Amino acid sequence: MTTGALEARLKTVTELFGEGDAKYTIPIYQRNYAWGPEQIEQLISDVRGAMGNQDGNYFLGNLIVTERDSNGIDYEVIDGQQRLTTLYLLLTYLGERGKEVPYGYSQRLRYQSRTRSTNALRRIASKPVAVAVPDTAVVDDEDDAILQGFNVILQFMEQWKAVPDELDRFSHYLKNHVAVVRTVLPKNTDVNRYFEIMNTRGQQLEQVDIVKARLMAFIGDREEQTCFAWIWEACADMDSYVQMSLTRDDTEARNKLFGDDWGWLPASTTFDEFLDAHRSLVTKSQDANPTQSTNSLTLVDALKKYANARVPSPTEDQQNVRFRSVIDFPAFLLHVLKVWERDRCADEGGLDADEGGLDDTKLIKRFEMQFDHGTENASEKVRKFLVRMLRCRNYFDAYVIKRQFTGANDADGDWSLLRLVKGRVTQNAKASPRYIATLTKTEVESEDEGMNDRDTQELLLIESMLRVTYTSPRTMHWITLVLSSAITAKPENSVVLLRDRLRSYARDQVGRQLDENGEPKCGFNISRIVFTYVDYLLALNQPNGKFRFTFRNSIEHFYPQSPDAAFESAYGKLKDLSDRELFGNLALVTVRDNSKFTNSPPCMKAKNERIVLQSPKLGKMADIAKARDCAWDSEAIRRHHKEMVDLLRHDRGVA
Repeated sequence: MTTGALEARLKTVTELFGEGDAKYTIPIYQRNYAWGPEQIEQLISDVRGAMGNQDGNYFLGNLIVTERDSNGIDYEVIDGQQRLTTLYLLLTYLGERGKEVPYGYSQRLRYQSRTRSTNALRRIASKPVAVAVPDTAVVDDEDDAILQGFNVILQFMEQWKAVPDELDRFSHYLKNHVAVVRTVLPKNTDVNRYFEIMNTRGQQLEQVDIVKARLMAFIGDREEQTCFAWIWEACADMDSYVQMSLTRDDTEARNKLFGDDWGWLPASTTFDEFLDAHRSLVTKSQDANPTQSTNSLTLVDALKKYANARVPSPTEDQQNVRFRSVIDFPAFLLHVLKVWERDRCADEGGLDADEGGLDDTKLIKRFEMQFDHGTENASEKVRKFLVRMLRCRNYFDAYVIKRQFTGANDADGDWSLLRLVKGRVTQNAKASPRYIATLTKTEVESEDEGMNDRDTQELLLIESMLRVTYTSPRTMHWITLVLSSAITAKPENSVVLLRDRLRSYARDQVGRQLDENGEPKCGFNISRIVFTYVDYLLALNQPNGKFRFTFRNSIEHFYPQSPDAAFESAYGKLKDLSDRELFGNLALVTVRDNSKFTNSPPCMKAKNERIVLQSPKLGKMADIAKARDCAWDSEAIRRHHKEMVDLLRHDRGVA
């Protein structure tokens, strides 16, 4: 019990869920459980990545609670409920797999005034489900989110079962070395006031801010530091094309830096050229707003400056906000650093380009390795890196897919692979940017005539395949491959280079998941890349080219995993029950749709067009079932399995 003072203590997962009779209540004002596959898999991957350091704790974040007026110790969760619920679901999975978990943990977590959410937690803890809930169960969205979260864990963790002792090691590390700082606010704390303070205190200093400050420190000149910050902040705006971020409402500067067509940063561009361009921008700004050059502003001028800063210029492209990057700025920096390291390995002692990988928790360390060592003048090294970063960002915008949100797309947007070019200049109007298919040779806006360039379509298809396969930013090594290829080989002159390199990369990743006979593993042990790559190969041959990869994380058994007696009586049994786990009986769908499919007969699944369209492989399975009067037996499974294995063998050039 707290004594009126704020209490903050580091708690391992075991201590958190095994402390006396302490309970955690999610209050009604908190949002529902909302973590999806990307956040859950990121947490699990981070914990697994930290397992090598068995003597140290992995800090998961903060848990802010306050005591409730009730019998016993009852904490109201103010901040951290998503992590807390995910930890609960992880413990449930591990307990169901026979691993030791804190005694009584299943009674620790509950939702206030949300009976269905609380029941979902209890149902999972008492009888873990394999593929969400039966079709006959009636659950609301809150139940559905919790159950889907558990199934994400189930599907993601099952692939480790084949690794000896892996689950035991993970369970031990999770319980004893994964920790949160639980801060207990004094009883009767004004929660509304707490949220007000939290929302107005400003952002905490992050690793990327520290890296920026340290790099700027290598440059002693004040003017150069300002130029550095200008470029850095433009690159940090990941949802805008860098040509726009760097030269807001200044087409003259855009012409100077990116050429008359605004497309590319010339390979010969130096830091001094950016310095000259920045001087011109500063001079223009001071000429247009003389009061900005003084140390103080009048009240009227200050109000005008405040208002104008929030009104976008009518001459700029308002549609630039329609794009969303697939990674954030710290992740982008790590990719740039890997490209930078590959270029400099021979000059500075053969540095390992993959050391530290794409782990954003080691961002400072990764930059220290590069800029606190070596023989080159540090300030000059920083200038060169800055130019390389901007060039990588230019290529990133053009050659790495984005999510695009337009009136033609639904709320989730669609994949796009577009480059920025200078639009046609109309009378009495400034030129504005246009977005065209990256590899097209004609300047046609995608909205007008579609992305009908075949090479762009194929590159978009394989990039989106890799994006939905490797959901954690720490595993998106394919982006490094795109940037390094663009830097060294100028893909605008070789339109198939990126596609072929990415396909080779994906093919290698698939090969690592096959046995010595070129066969996929069985059941949940099949890696996601095998499913998505097969869908990619099948989609290449679709005549309409309209298939789009979506985030699918759940392995669907076309012939049900647990058929009941009525099902077997109506549709028969398999000759060999192990056929259920063959690749020929499996496809990848969303967790939500997996819960809807569950024990439905194959003929019913084959007729559900919306779900079948998620996967070309599932589409082929549905076509086979329909052609056989909806029969899906061992013969159909084995035939489809052989067809898919032969497809992979042919792609790998294996007879």
